[in-house]
Amino acid sequence: MNRELESRINKLRGQVKALSIATILAVAIISCVPLVSAQTASTGALSGKVKDPTGAVVPGAEITATNASTGEKRTVISQDNGAYIIPQLAPGTYQGESAQSGFKRSTSSRVQINVTETTTLELTLEIGEVTETVNVTSEPTVTQTESSALGRVVDEKVVSNLPLVTRNYTQILALSPGITTNVNNAAEVGRGSSSTFGGASEGTFTHGTRQYDNNFQLNGVQINDLQGSSNNSGGVAVPNPDTIEQFKVQTGQYNAVFGRSAGANVNVVTKGGSNEFHGTLFEFFRNEALNANDFFFNRAGQKKGVLRQNQFGFTLGGPIKKDKLLFFTSYQGTRQLNGVARGGGGVSFKCSESVSSPPLTNDRSAAALGRLFAGQRGALQNAFGGVGPAILADGSNINPVALRLLQFKNPDGSFLIPTPQVIDPSQPFSSQGFSAFSQPCTFSEDQFMINADFLQTSKSKFSGRTFFATSDLNNTFVPGTVANNNVPGFPNLVNNQYTNISVAHSYVFGPRLFNEARFGYTGVRVESTGRCF
Repeated sequence: MNRELESRINKLRGQVKALSIATILAVAIISCVPLVSAQTASTGALSGKVKDPTGAVVPGAEITATNASTGEKRTVISQDNGAYIIPQLAPGTYQGESAQSGFKRSTSSRVQINVTETTTLELTLEIGEVTETVNVTSEPTVTQTESSALGRVVDEKVVSNLPLVTRNYTQILALSPGITTNVNNAAEVGRGSSSTFGGASEGTFTHGTRQYDNNFQLNGVQINDLQGSSNNSGGVAVPNPDTIEQFKVQTGQYNAVFGRSAGANVNVVTKGGSNEFHGTLFEFFRNEALNANDFFFNRAGQKKGVLRQNQFGFTLGGPIKKDKLLFFTSYQGTRQLNGVARGGGGVSFKCSESVSSPPLTNDRSAAALGRLFAGQRGALQNAFGGVGPAILADGSNINPVALRLLQFKNPDGSFLIPTPQVIDPSQPFSSQGFSAFSQPCTFSEDQFMINADFLQTSKSKFSGRTFFATSDLNNTFVPGTVANNNVPGFPNLVNNQYTNISVAHSYVFGPRLFNEARFGYTGVRVESTGRCF
């Protein structure tokens, strides 16, 4: 028995050893294989050819790309056909430099690297000494030489300069061909519906696909709303526009690296630190002073609802140690009091509502209700053209549950089934009463971002990107509360918490070998509670 057990243990040890060796080999192969994808969801690339004045290729030339903000350098050697590629560069402005024995050194400034794209920089070396330098001032062209993906890069200038009423970058996704979103509503509550999914017209639609078919990534980590329950599941994470370096919207023909869904890929990259200190301080305020009153509020003789929003915060970035340790941080707070949002079109954020009802009065006694509904016929009378029996006038035949609902009062003293503000006898009995309500929603959000880059050596770099946000929404009108009507007294309280973390380490083994390891975490916590009747 002991021998049999020992044999099994030895066999198991052999299997574990074989598995360990296979795992180590797999990791080694993955880490050291020549780069298949020059760019990722959070990086770009630089490529081209090195030639002499006659057009002949120059093999063995040294090409260096230097990040203008951080001073980080990456160097590669041109191949036998003169071609070179510098993969996985952080988006930003670079200076390109090439050198080879027997040729003058060539430098090119203002080389822009975009997320998920390859910038082509063709280099021509002039005959001369390496100590001489030729400055090239023409800007390189951005081309998709290795991918047929359709898309558009939106940089920080566009994000910052366009008027975003809720400072939500997803509101400008529709500027890309093939993408449609709901018409932007300046009265929306909270972050708005362009970054939530659940309603019929919430979110972003790409080439006719559903809003659930898009893939959102922040610094290479997915931030999708997997549940798709509108404000009850939080939507996608929305960092404030001042923190966004750029984002790329890919709408079709993208390769398998990005082929998670049938819709668009939205790859957002946030800012990192630089060797110079930069910062902003902002406050955005809006109110209802110049707003017109709602049509239904005018009809009911009610004043216009309130709409007040404050968005405030700061950004700050710079060096802790120049050329070594750089940081970027940001905070944004939002406080909104919204009594005008009406939802509609599948959007579930509602802070005002109009209701039709029978011509009820404040006398909700059984006798008064009996007299009010006396003479009304049953619902089946119209089906066959007959006349149903009249309802008794003393209210004794009113269902006790229905009577309790009609008599129930909210904490503020108003009736659950409201007394109409306006009565129109020309309308059918069931809709002679009309009321318009404004019960302001409240929305508050605090979001933080802390990014850091540690240039350990000329070959080793650590990067960290963190985003945290927490918000509270008091949604005062929830669809289908009483008889499919939205009436005051049933708010829905929603708390959302976002956490997004991306940590990366890159290492340059040599001019032809580069490795990047990346870890990402996304967490969404949603608590939704309502007042029970």
